[in-house]
Amino acid sequence: PWVWYHLNGQLDSKGTYKDGEQDGPWIEYHDNGQLDSKGTYKDGKKEGPWDEYHTDGKILKKKTYKDGKLVKQ
Repeated sequence: PWVWYHLNGQLDSKGTYKDGEQDGPWIEYHDNGQLDSKGTYKDGKKEGPWDEYHTDGKILKKKTYKDGKLVKQ
């Protein structure tokens, strides 16, 4: 498990590592505490749907990755 914080004490990101690579669900937050992005890593590369959010919490973009490469935006 991995948890990281912004300098202001707000949660920055959380997820898991496997064999030194990001692997599994991953969530990142803006320094105001609002959701920034969420998705999944597989072997250190983005995989599947990823959602990005504005600092006010509203959805910004929905993306899809395959083996770390953007395939749909």
